[in-house]
Amino acid sequence: MDNQRINLILRAVIHDVLFWLAILFYSTTGFAGNDILTRDERKWLNVHDGKIRLAPAPDWEPMEFFDKNGVYQGMVADYIRLIEKKFEFKFKIVRIKSWEKILSLAKERKIDIISAAQATPARKLFMNWSTPYLDIKTTIIVEKSRTKTFTLDQMQGMKIGVPKEYAVGKFIRDNYPELTLTDVLNGNEGMHKVSFGELDAMIIEVPNALYVIETEKITNLRLAGDTGFELNLGLGIRKDWPVLAEIIEKALANISEKEHKEIHAKWIRLETIRFYQTQIFWYIVSAIALTVLFITSSILIWNRMLKNQVMQRTEELRFNEIRLEALLELNERTHASIRETIDFAFQQMIRLTKSNFGYLAFEDQKGIMYEVNPGSTFSIKKKIEHNLATGFGADTEGFWGDAIRKGKPSISNKYEYLNLYKKGAPTEHKKNFRYISVPVFSGDKIVAVAGMGNKKSDYDSSDLRQLSLLTQGMWRLIQRKKNERAIQKSEKRFRDLVENSPNGIAIIQDGTVVYKNSRQSELMGNLGLFDSPAYKHIHQDDLKKAKQLYEQIVKGALVQSEMDFRFFKSSDQNEPVTMKWVNCITRPIDHQDKKALLLITIDMTRAKELERLLAVQDKMASLGHVSAGIAHEIRNPLSGINIYIRTIEKSFENPEKIHKIKPSIDAIRSASQKMESVIKRVMNFAKPAEPKFDLIDINVPILEAVDLSNTTLHKKKISIRQKLDKNLPHCHAEPNLIEEVILNLINNAADALLVKKGNRVIEVSSNAMHDKLVLSIDDNGPGIPRDLRQKIFEPFFTTKENSTGIGLSLCHRIITDHKGTLKVVSSELGGTKFIIEMPVFIQS
Repeated sequence: MDNQRINLILRAVIHDVLFWLAILFYSTTGFAGNDILTRDERKWLNVHDGKIRLAPAPDWEPMEFFDKNGVYQGMVADYIRLIEKKFEFKFKIVRIKSWEKILSLAKERKIDIISAAQATPARKLFMNWSTPYLDIKTTIIVEKSRTKTFTLDQMQGMKIGVPKEYAVGKFIRDNYPELTLTDVLNGNEGMHKVSFGELDAMIIEVPNALYVIETEKITNLRLAGDTGFELNLGLGIRKDWPVLAEIIEKALANISEKEHKEIHAKWIRLETIRFYQTQIFWYIVSAIALTVLFITSSILIWNRMLKNQVMQRTEELRFNEIRLEALLELNERTHASIRETIDFAFQQMIRLTKSNFGYLAFEDQKGIMYEVNPGSTFSIKKKIEHNLATGFGADTEGFWGDAIRKGKPSISNKYEYLNLYKKGAPTEHKKNFRYISVPVFSGDKIVAVAGMGNKKSDYDSSDLRQLSLLTQGMWRLIQRKKNERAIQKSEKRFRDLVENSPNGIAIIQDGTVVYKNSRQSELMGNLGLFDSPAYKHIHQDDLKKAKQLYEQIVKGALVQSEMDFRFFKSSDQNEPVTMKWVNCITRPIDHQDKKALLLITIDMTRAKELERLLAVQDKMASLGHVSAGIAHEIRNPLSGINIYIRTIEKSFENPEKIHKIKPSIDAIRSASQKMESVIKRVMNFAKPAEPKFDLIDINVPILEAVDLSNTTLHKKKISIRQKLDKNLPHCHAEPNLIEEVILNLINNAADALLVKKGNRVIEVSSNAMHDKLVLSIDDNGPGIPRDLRQKIFEPFFTTKENSTGIGLSLCHRIITDHKGTLKVVSSELGGTKFIIEMPVFIQS
C-alpha cells in the first residue's frame, strides 16, 4: 500500500517538473509567437509585405520558370514559397524576359531580390549575397555519337554553347581562354542546337540538362562529363536593405535538411530505373511472401483458438442482440418528440455501456447530465449551462475536451492518472475512474458530444461502437424529425399558395384528375374537366382544339402545350348562361413519384372583353380618321362648285354676264374631276387590284420614273443622281406599280427640298445584298422628325397643305404586296432616305 502511494507521489512530482520545464522552455524560446525575427525585423517585414520585388530567371527549368498559366514554378520557387510560409509574408514576383535584363534592373534597384545566382565579384558590387542554399554541378552535353568522356581541357576546337551572362561562362573564359564559346539565350536553346549539330557541346547545370532532355524528348543527347565548376546559388539582396539581408539569412538557416531533400527529390531525378530493378520492388515481393506466410499461419492458429472463444462470443452475441434491439427501438420511435428521442437514446447509452453516469451536449442546445441512483435503474437528469456554440466552461472540460481536441472517439480506462488534478470534472464526479467519449460530426463540424463514465470494468471497442451507433442513430433521427417538420411547413406553405392562386390548378394522372384547387372548380363550374358530356358547353369554333387536348390527356401524352377556348357556364338554373374564355397550359411534372400533367387554367374573359372593346374603339377611330381625311379632300372642291353654281345663277339673271357661264362650268368640271380622283385613290387603297407579276430587271421601272420626273425637277432646280447596279439579279414585280412607287418617293423628296436654299440633290440607287434587292431614294432636305416616321405610312396622314395623305400608305401597300419592305431612315446626305427591300428571283 505504501509503495503504491509512493508511486503516485513520484508520478505527481515528475508531472509537475515536466510541466514547469515546458513553461520555462516556451518562455525562453519565445515559442508563443514562433517567430525567430527581432521586433524591428518583423516590423520592417510587415511594412514591406507584398512589396519586395523578386525577379526569377526566365526559362531556367527546373530551377525556376513560369508555366503556361503564368504561375511561378521550380526548385527555387519552392524555396521562395517555403521562406514566405515560414515568415508569413509575400514577395512581389516580377517577370523579366532575360537574365541580362534582370542584372541591369538590379543595378538600377528596380528589382529588390535576385532569387538564385552565383555571387561573382562583379555582382557583389551592386548586390549583397546570402549564404548559398543550392549547390548545383555543371555538366557537358554532347550528341550521343560522341561516346568518350569529356573534360574542359579536352575540348579545344569544339564549338561550345554557354547561357549568356551565366557565371559558368565567365569561369570558362577566365580559366580556359583557348576554348571557343558561343552565348545562347538559355539551356533549352543551346541543347536544341547541339541536337541539330549547330553546336558541338553545351555547358549547363545538371538539373536543367535532365529536365530539358526529359520534357523536350531529345533522345540523341547525353551527359558526357563534369566541368569541375559548381554553382553555389544564393539570393541577391539590394545593398541599401541590410535588414532584408539579415532576414533572408535567418530564413535560409531555418530550412531543415528534410525540407532541402524534399525539394531536391521533387525536381531532380538522375535516371529512370525499371521497377523490378529497385530494392523497394523486392522488399514488396518479400513482404507479400511473408504476409501470405503469416496469414496462413495465423489462420491455422486462429482456427485452433476459435473453439476456445465460442462460449465468450455467445455471451457477447446475446448482449449485442440487446444492443441491436435498442437501436431498432430507437429507429422505430418515429412519432416521439425530439426531447423524448434524446432521453430514450441517452438512457440506452448508459444501460448498454453499463455506466454510472452520462454526459450529452448539442451544438444548439443546453448540455445534459444523467446520473444513475445507487440501487435503482432510473436516471436523474440535470441541465448544464454550456453548449458548443458558446464553448464549455472549465468545470466540464474533462468530459468534452478529449473528444473535441482529437476529433474522434476516445477511451480512458485510467482516467484518474490522465486527469490527475480532476480538471474539468464537476464536484459530484471527482471520483471518475473510467470515461468514454464520442463526437458527432455533420460534415467537418462537431455538432454533439456524448460521454459515459465509471463502468465497473474497463471500456472496450464494443462499448465505443455501441455508443457511436446510438449517438449517430439519435442524431440522424433528430435531423430526420427536423427535416420532416421543415417539409410539412413547406408543403403547407405551397398548398396555401396553390389554394389561394387566382388561377385554376389541377393535376391529371393516368387520365384522372387527382387534385384541383377551389379556383379550378370556381372557373369551370359544373362543367367536368374535359368529360365527353361537357363538349356541348364548348363554343363550336373551339370544339376541335378542345377535343384534341382532351384526347391528348386521355392517351397520357405528357407534353407541354397551351390553348385558348370558350365555353358556356351556368352554375345555377335561375342564372343566365355566361360565356367564359380561358387559357389552358399543360406541363409534364412528377407527382408522388409518378408522371403526371399539371393543368393551369387562366380566366381570360375580362381580358378578351377589353381586347374586343379596344378593337372596336380602334376601328371607330380609324373610321373617323378616314372620314375626316375624305371630308377634308372633298370639302374644298365642293365649296368651289357651290361658288361657281352661284356665279352661273347670277349670270342667268344678268344677260350681260352670260359669258362667265362657260368658265364656271369648266371650273365645276375640274373640281368634280378632283373629287373623282380622291374617291378613286381611296377605292384603290381600300380594295387594290391584284398585281400582275413578271420577271423584270428592277432598274427599268426606276429609269422610267426618273425620266418622267426630270423635267419637273429641272424647273425646281433639283439635280437627280443615279447609282444603279447594272448586274442586278431579276425579281418578280409589276413594272407599273414599281414605277409609281419610285415616282411618288421622288416627288415627295422634291416637295421637301423646296424649303431648302442652295444645292438640292436627290439620289436614286440600287444594289443586291444576299438574296434581296435594295433600292433607296435619298435627299439632302430637312428630313423627317423621328417621332413622325411611324405615322407617315398611315392612310390620310400628311404634313402638306395640298396632299391626300394616301401616297406613302399606297406605296407601302404595293411593296408589301411584292413581299418586300419599305422603311425610312436618316440619309447620309443630311435629309431623308427611303429604303425598299425586295426578294430576288431564285431559280429552283
